[in-house]
Amino acid sequence: MNNVAVHLDDFSVRAGHREILSVDSLAVSRGEFVGLLGPNGAGKSTLLRCLLGMQPHARGGAHVLDRRVNRLPSGDLARLRRRVGFVPQILPARSEMPLTVREVVAIGRTGIAGLLLPLKSGDWRIVDEWLERLGLTSLARRGFSEISGGEQRKTLIARAMVQNPELLLLDEPTANLDLGWRERIVELVEELYRQTRITVILVCHELEVLPPCCSRVVVLDEGKIIADGGPGEILTAARIQSLYGPTLEVVHNAGRWAVVPGGTNHA
Repeated sequence: MNNVAVHLDDFSVRAGHREILSVDSLAVSRGEFVGLLGPNGAGKSTLLRCLLGMQPHARGGAHVLDRRVNRLPSGDLARLRRRVGFVPQILPARSEMPLTVREVVAIGRTGIAGLLLPLKSGDWRIVDEWLERLGLTSLARRGFSEISGGEQRKTLIARAMVQNPELLLLDEPTANLDLGWRERIVELVEELYRQTRITVILVCHELEVLPPCCSRVVVLDEGKIIADGGPGEILTAARIQSLYGPTLEVVHNAGRWAVVPGGTNHA
């Protein structure tokens, strides 16, 4: 199991009498980049919450970095989460006492330094290194609530990366961004993976969000895995039409995937 970052076995989540997630088996190897695809309500974000130990009423085996996450005491779970970087889909609400970009990124070091303990110079050095790597240095003193949505998303990625995580979970990292920012975030995720070879699970419902480094796609629908394999095998027109609509076509170019209306001239 040492080479496996995530392993779900006979795993399920129920909400009342309804089963909202049911996974017979799923294993993600260390260093693998997996796209978790599916329509809204398919169970993608629920699966990520399970990996973080945040989902109640979860049953079965859920192992993350060799720890059974759904049976860990709170202290052990907190220590495990320090090894997992998480970029949420929903941006934090605006605060009446807004933090600066640098302070938001520094939150990622608090679990490493210790709760309520001041960050050391080495922690701040790591924070500033990631601000520079992601092109955020010029925004470091700006209020987080004052910058654009794309800049906020980059800030949250930096917050996750300052933990030096072994596993990175991205929940629709380009949601609600315009086309330009979507492309910048995709390029950023690609570059981060190429540089670090960290294990990545990226949740999306748009094919355009998958970077070229994504070597595997897992498709969820109605809480169940309906397909799992390489992008060329999984991202077929027939499958996309069954998920999203019968008039759609799939385009593949330069390692990227896209969905377009049927009958459109793609030349």
